[in-house]
Amino acid sequence: MKAFSELTKRGKIRRLRQVAIQALAHYELRVKRINFLTIETNTMFKVLSEEGERFVLRIYSDEETTLSENQTELFWLEAIKRDTDLNITEPVSRRDGDYITIVKAPGVPGEKRCVLFKWVPGRALEEHLNPGNYFKLGETMARLHDHAESLKPLPPFVQPKKWDKVFYYPDEPVVYNTEAYSHLFPPERVELLDEVIARANEEFMRLYADQERLMLIHGDLHYWNVHVFKGELYIIDFEDVMLGYPEQDIAITLYYGRQRDDYNELRSAFMRGYSSLRTWPVEDDRQIETLMAARRVNFINYVARIDPSPKEYIRERCEELMEYLDSYG
Repeated sequence: MKAFSELTKRGKIRRLRQVAIQALAHYELRVKRINFLTIETNTMFKVLSEEGERFVLRIYSDEETTLSENQTELFWLEAIKRDTDLNITEPVSRRDGDYITIVKAPGVPGEKRCVLFKWVPGRALEEHLNPGNYFKLGETMARLHDHAESLKPLPPFVQPKKWDKVFYYPDEPVVYNTEAYSHLFPPERVELLDEVIARANEEFMRLYADQERLMLIHGDLHYWNVHVFKGELYIIDFEDVMLGYPEQDIAITLYYGRQRDDYNELRSAFMRGYSSLRTWPVEDDRQIETLMAARRVNFINYVARIDPSPKEYIRERCEELMEYLDSYG
């Protein structure tokens, strides 16, 4: 049997479909059809039951999350569903009541963690960007933060990651300052990133000194992780849930669409929506822009590693970092 790493994308999908089939056998579900949906960091299959219900089976990437982080995600999703009427992605329990299925399949390396979710209706918020929906998004984030605060103290098994430094994934390769990537990062770019990283890590150190405010945050609430259906917002993809601060969640959300002509209008609507339910936590523009700069550096390093043609992306993001230093230097 050919090694998994040597397979084409189509070949990998075929083998991962066998993982999906094995995982689905643990549910009270009569499966009619399994269709490949997407493969990015995780692999997703769309599942249709004999009764016409739709689901998504997620096969987690080994590199992006740990089992304990997945358990934290499911803990929060279950609690949100129990305690609120927020529209969220809903995990489906197996026959034994658990959510995570560990599968080992022939020709697929290691063990794969799988979770089944109910299908979320609607279209991505990206297709419905307007102040009204951003006001609702601000309200929704405020309600998530209120709920997260209600969960403190967290049970011992809840062990999310922390965004307490620029490169916060434990095994994340940092390549921007290595000789192998010097064709993308000449000395002046390395110096630029070093300066931004130093400033951002100072902000993280200052934030995390306040242990009392630590709580669960979504960690990736951008407009592709929000669906709009019949005028309501549905929040998906809690995989990147973190132990952090509301300011960080806000910075991540507002990072997306930063270059849009209507960005200030959307940001203002988001802030008004959040502030209608909860005190706006951001101290000033410097704080939010520093957190955004940290995310920008993280993406620059990531794209350099995984994108075969990253030069234009890196150039544009580095120009934005220079603007940040010019404004807040």
